[in-house]
Amino acid sequence: MDYKNLIGQLLSADEQNELRASARLLESGDYSAFYEKNADIVKSILFLEDSDEFLDFAEEDELDMECFCFAFLCDRKYGFQAGGYEEDLTDRLTAFFCEKEFGYPEILEIIGREKIYTDCADRDNFRKSMEEIDRVLDAHGLKVVVFEDCVYCECEYTVLILEKSLAEGIRDSWESDNFSVSL
Repeated sequence: MDYKNLIGQLLSADEQNELRASARLLESGDYSAFYEKNADIVKSILFLEDSDEFLDFAEEDELDMECFCFAFLCDRKYGFQAGGYEEDLTDRLTAFFCEKEFGYPEILEIIGREKIYTDCADRDNFRKSMEEIDRVLDAHGLKVVVFEDCVYCECEYTVLILEKSLAEGIRDSWESDNFSVSL
């Protein structure tokens, strides 16, 4: 399975059309229109502040479509992204799980137990926390899938909560040059 298959299984027809329209703008070189339509997503991937910065980037580099698709999924609330050096994800994790109505008391207890870090070093307890949350969700027919990439910054994590069968299919057959499944 690759990101295109994943997108096809998660997004509604309207969302898929929106994603394709954005991809066409990017492929045709209409970077201003692409940025205008996707400014928040571009900022989350590249940490650029405005369209001028994106136009400068686009002159020399190409926006990775796989990264864009994962950020698009998160923008549409299918998951969330965390950078490789973030401290205390407690509020973001709590909001995400409650918003998705996966705010089971056991999950909120795991999240509230200690600050959750993704510092790619000694204090990193993100994966351990996600593994604990995964065990809770498993009892409800869901799984946590954590994708890790290092395209634009070190250890960017994309976390999706998926139906158990889809998650297991991803874990068994994931194919990507950029994203590895780390949970």
